[in-house]
Amino acid sequence: MKTTRLSLLLAGLASMAVGCQPETGAPPTQAPGATLKAHEAALATPVGTWTSNASSLNAHSGGHTATLLNGPGNVLVVDGSGAEVYNPYTNAWRRTASPLNAHTLHTAAELSGSGQVLVMGGHAGTWGDWTSNAELYDPATETWSSAAPMLTPRGNHTSTLLDSGKVLVMGGNTPANWEGPEAEVYDPETNTWSGVSSGLILPRSRTALTVLYSGQVLVTGGYLWAHSGTATSEAWLYDPASNSLSRAGNLARARHGHAALRLYSGNVLIVGGIDGGNTVELYDPYLNQWSLGPPFPYDLTPLFSATMLYSGEVLVTDAIGQAALYDPATNTWTPTPNMKQGRSSPTATLLHTGEVLFVGGTSSSPRSVERFTR
Repeated sequence: MKTTRLSLLLAGLASMAVGCQPETGAPPTQAPGATLKAHEAALATPVGTWTSNASSLNAHSGGHTATLLNGPGNVLVVDGSGAEVYNPYTNAWRRTASPLNAHTLHTAAELSGSGQVLVMGGHAGTWGDWTSNAELYDPATETWSSAAPMLTPRGNHTSTLLDSGKVLVMGGNTPANWEGPEAEVYDPETNTWSGVSSGLILPRSRTALTVLYSGQVLVTGGYLWAHSGTATSEAWLYDPASNSLSRAGNLARARHGHAALRLYSGNVLIVGGIDGGNTVELYDPYLNQWSLGPPFPYDLTPLFSATMLYSGEVLVTDAIGQAALYDPATNTWTPTPNMKQGRSSPTATLLHTGEVLFVGGTSSSPRSVERFTR
């Protein structure tokens, strides 16, 4: 597996060397995509397999996080009922210490230096009772410790690890009339938070953050809960060097709760989300341009998952258990067999083995777990 991952990394770097161009600053355009193929043609023989795994100890119907612990390769799952760890090699679950505070609809990120997991925000059981609590889980000692609280209490937000090792947090639902920053950055070396100069960006939840090869972060879509009560098509770029945001055009479809995945080419695949339908979009950061991709082959339900495999393909699942693989090399979709269990709000974690682990996300079988193998 190490050899495969190294080969793929080298292939990605090679594609960067060939494809990287300076950003022109030209206004983004919506291109129809001359090379798009009818998605019906991609409905060939299904590929991949799904297998049921040991059930989780806690019920996870939604609002939980699953974080890969890159050292041992285990998966830490956290929600309002506590925390547990899954070992994919033994297919076994065990309880670990519970967080100091309950978290649901929070985010979690493994820090690149220490290997600790930063858990941020969410609520402790009551919708609207958003918290600024942040804490650190140490896999070596299986203990939790307090981190500095966020500047803004928030849930339904998004976070991502920057190349610097800092963590960017964006958007989310906040308490009424709250005037804290819409975005903020956590520095693990100083255990401090700092606000982001957000310009004219409006408060939003369920946006997507994608770190580009340049180190900038593409911010797409979101739900303007405090403004129009609708999804937005806005796209922005966050520059860590200047700690500021600038416009990056618009999506073809306003959406929130979607996925935005950086491909090996450096382009970003946008798929799914509420109001997004089965429309797929691609962002080229080198030309600062948007184009349409081949639509997802099924009537994609709003709640779903999307995971990039080591092969560069992207596995997308919908709430009723249908799934397909997007291949950037051919710009086509190929179906997989149906999942064992439909899941509307699962966590999907790429394991070191190359398989994808799905935990919970269903009210009928909230402890069910399964794995996809390409």
